Amino acid sequence: MNKRLRFTFVADSRNRTAVACLVAALEDLPEVGADSIRVARPAEAPTLPFGGLPSTVEILCMSAMTESVDGTSRLLRRIAERAKPFISICGGPHPTSDPASALEAGFDYCCVGEGEEVIQRLARRLAAGEVLPADPADPANRTGPAHPAHPTHTAERILRSDTVVQLDSLPALPRHFIFRGYIEIARGCRWTCAYCQNPGIFGHEERFRSPGRIEETVALYSARGMQDIRLLAPNALGYAARAPRTPNCDALEDLLDRVKSAAPHGRIFFGSFPSEMRPDYVTSEAIAILKRYVSNRRLVIGGQAGSQRILDLVGRAHTVEDIERASETVASFGFQPLVDLMIGFPFEEPEDRQATFALIARLRPAKARFTMHFFMPLPGTRLAGTSPRFLSDRERRHIDGLAQQGLIRGRWRRQEEFARQCTSDEPETNPSR
Repeated sequence: MNKRLRFTFVADSRNRTAVACLVAALEDLPEVGADSIRVARPAEAPTLPFGGLPSTVEILCMSAMTESVDGTSRLLRRIAERAKPFISICGGPHPTSDPASALEAGFDYCCVGEGEEVIQRLARRLAAGEVLPADPADPANRTGPAHPAHPTHTAERILRSDTVVQLDSLPALPRHFIFRGYIEIARGCRWTCAYCQNPGIFGHEERFRSPGRIEETVALYSARGMQDIRLLAPNALGYAARAPRTPNCDALEDLLDRVKSAAPHGRIFFGSFPSEMRPDYVTSEAIAILKRYVSNRRLVIGGQAGSQRILDLVGRAHTVEDIERASETVASFGFQPLVDLMIGFPFEEPEDRQATFALIARLRPAKARFTMHFFMPLPGTRLAGTSPRFLSDRERRHIDGLAQQGLIRGRWRRQEEFARQCTSDEPETNPSR
């Protein structure tokens, strides 16, 4: 017997783009439809009504980064305390890298990797009345107010994608369910940075959404009143690149020109947070194209460190000089460089941090600003399980001083505290100098 499905997605600023992609994958399925999808903010989710009809299968979809998995688990328990039975699924970077811990956090299923094909397959199975292993929607499997971590069928509860998503096969944003958000134009990363989860989730094959499909999405959402067009890519200047470190300027200009034509009164944001540009892709020709089209006044450059030794150890495959050159090029066109930096690597020495601080000083003439991150040993990366090198009091004061001058922003203190909580055998702090 076919069952009615209702999908509830919990979305915030961190997973909004992923939720948009999943909604777009579901809304045209005959088993679902746009009227069977709802999206809620985390604060709203515990107040939502769930089900009550035997013919309806309720599916709650959430996602988690490693530093947010505990909060996501707490939110799941709050929803479950008052809601009727539902199936809970967790996707995102953490479940992909450590699916067992997502199940231990209380979720019935977790999605590993790209979610579009997984959620479509799940919808078809549930609509056909198929009973999944240890299905918590069956009252016989409910043992408490929150969904238990079932000890059996663990492998069946890990939902993996069987295919690589081709971006043109699905719209970038939903067509029927109005959901404003970033327009994802690329996925995957050819680089192998030791701290990054991206290749483990999306693979090393760089895939690009075609300019024509992006133009269609922009035109649709511009007609719906969306004036800020935000284009999202792991490496903005790598869009449609045929070779490493060589931006495809013809493709960039074609893309931005189509976007401008589709939204003549809109503002285009490209190379701005949460996207970034690898410094070794920055050329005067590429930045001149951005100057003609984009509205953002800042361009994010993925620098990560001012120490060449650190850049080599983490596999960044660019130089400190590339960071300086890219920042100066960006500044010469009237943009402000916003350089991403990271400290706390497990093999980091005080001299490496001093090199990063020196880079900050050298980039002052370019009016650069910096987003500081603290290294976290994320699961699924080459540095998983390592111990960060924590900051000395003097180094913290130095960064705080730079922040007071308006040079540095970021959640590095919160990230350092999270890394400290996750590290059982904390090494001694590097000595002050």
